[in-house]
Amino acid sequence: MTDTTTAPAFSRLRVETLEDLHTGSGTGGGDIDALVQRDRRGQPVIRASHLKGLLREAGEELIAFGALTTDDLHALLGTQGTGRGALRLTSLYVPDGAEGKTLIWGSTQRVENGRAPQPDTLRFIEHVAAGTRFEATLRLADARLQPLLARLLKRVDRLGGARNRGGGLVKLDWDPITFAPGPLPMESMRSVRLVLRNLEPLCLPATGHPGNLIKSHSFIRGQTLRGALMAWAIHNGQADRLKLFERLSVGDARPLPEGCDGAEQVIPIPLSLLTDKPRGGDPALPWWAGGTASAATFDALGNMPEAEEKRKRPGAHEYLCRMANGTNWQRYSPAMRVRLRNATPKRESDEDARLFSLEEIAESTCFQVDVQGVDADAVKDFLDVFAPVLAGTDWLAIGRGGQPTCIVSVQPTPTPPQPPVLGDDWTLTLTSEAIVRGERLGFLDNLRLEHLCRLVEIDVQDHWRILTEVVETTPVHGFNAVTGLTRAPALALRRGSCWRITGTGSGALARALIRMGTLGERTDEGFGQFLIGLQPIPSDRLGKPPGKPEVLKTNRNEELLVRARELADRISDAGGPSLSQLQWLRSQAGAVETEPQLQALLDEIEQAPTRRPQGGKPWAKETFPLPALKEALAHCRTLTEKRQLIAYLVQWRVLKAKEGRS
Repeated sequence: MTDTTTAPAFSRLRVETLEDLHTGSGTGGGDIDALVQRDRRGQPVIRASHLKGLLREAGEELIAFGALTTDDLHALLGTQGTGRGALRLTSLYVPDGAEGKTLIWGSTQRVENGRAPQPDTLRFIEHVAAGTRFEATLRLADARLQPLLARLLKRVDRLGGARNRGGGLVKLDWDPITFAPGPLPMESMRSVRLVLRNLEPLCLPATGHPGNLIKSHSFIRGQTLRGALMAWAIHNGQADRLKLFERLSVGDARPLPEGCDGAEQVIPIPLSLLTDKPRGGDPALPWWAGGTASAATFDALGNMPEAEEKRKRPGAHEYLCRMANGTNWQRYSPAMRVRLRNATPKRESDEDARLFSLEEIAESTCFQVDVQGVDADAVKDFLDVFAPVLAGTDWLAIGRGGQPTCIVSVQPTPTPPQPPVLGDDWTLTLTSEAIVRGERLGFLDNLRLEHLCRLVEIDVQDHWRILTEVVETTPVHGFNAVTGLTRAPALALRRGSCWRITGTGSGALARALIRMGTLGERTDEGFGQFLIGLQPIPSDRLGKPPGKPEVLKTNRNEELLVRARELADRISDAGGPSLSQLQWLRSQAGAVETEPQLQALLDEIEQAPTRRPQGGKPWAKETFPLPALKEALAHCRTLTEKRQLIAYLVQWRVLKAKEGRS
């Protein structure tokens, strides 16, 4: 019987912003100095690391008051370098169908002992508007810690920056949720296909020595997924079943195109698919600077057409997939982005904050992987041991920081298509990295015919030839969770490397390789997978990966600034409205909430030559360009833009007046 006190508990956390808040991305754009963080949909997001840091801060305050022990806080949130706590959570996202509105705040520093703004300190900062709602999912591995989690959540009342100055007031509430288990296949089989989805951005470090930028793989290595499954089994009292992995092979989990939750075949793009550089357009610009049309894609080994200059190899994060046998191949890359992080030192520490960057696979990316067993019993045991996570009622921890990843579907692996009729001219393409050693146990940086023949134990023939080869190598790093040390890197033949082999009778070598199934070492971790006879891919079925045209994006705020400056220059220096009258105009425009209110304000100014509102100088046509202002406002798209145009107009006029006095 399952112990319900230690079973994972899930909660839905809901946050409503009561005040504007800023969740910094560390970047700016246009005339905005600091932009908020956004998810792959372009909606504002509050990262899980920020929320978890505030929970830890609340816990440390209780410890300082003697109301909480350090051990209890570590049990819930974990400690740096020693292990994860019981709590895992997603970031706070705007729910589907809702809109996360933002607005821009401008601010300056003030001179010391005064209220005047300090010169050259004006900054525009993007904020999430008050009234925005966010949701996150919390997973608690030990339900006995639920009261402590609720206690800490009640102490969090502000999010984002400037919390100590009154910003970011929020309201939190939460309630338990349950996940309905998904169906698991019941038939006897030797291979099962999983589709995973990362609930948070994934950083899968591609180097053993990261610098300021930690680069990431765009796929989940078999060794990484295998380790995540083992860690789940250990944490759930199934450590005695880990010998099961001696009978299983876990392949690489390759990303699927956006919006796709399964495909018949997914492979890394072969390195032989070279693309001509774009032609036409302005000859004075380099090929990478213009959005010109691209030439046809070369997609077959051998018979390479002549080219005046070197072609482009495919990117490191490109893949091919097709939905059904015989359908078109789709060429794509998963959504990846770079996120700035700030490692905050512990309290009472002399360390400085460390700024670094992570390359991450965007959240909600689906991955597809095949898990193969030596027999049907091995797969049956796998489904039994990992039933909760396979049914979607629990999460795996994958990548840097152990980001939550769920399994969304489990299906029998489809029967592979009939292998092509192999003649004596065929291709070998790696679909995962291959670690192969030579006779002296050194890592090979290429495959020769004698190496392939030795692997399948047949004799090489003198008339067999490798006509074309496109080969690259890559280091494979790893981490030993038992010793806490990094593994010695291995040199591997990069996925996508390919060879074209010919010669009378060489088809026997291809058939022997197909029977063997994999090449080299660590095949249970997904290394050494390949396809025979994959190429050539017909050129009319595979083109350049789709993408948005590279066009310069106009900045709307800059357009408003230019138009406002033109209007400000038309205000008469002599006889026109005073600066106090213009400031009155800006304050009144900033307060309007409807189009009729704005029109009433313009009507009041139009009557001002006789009534003179606010006293002072008149608003005559000769001294204030009211018709031109009305025309400019008519071209604004929203009421917000109209208010912004009037504000910019007054700012330019004030600046011009100050320059005149100086």
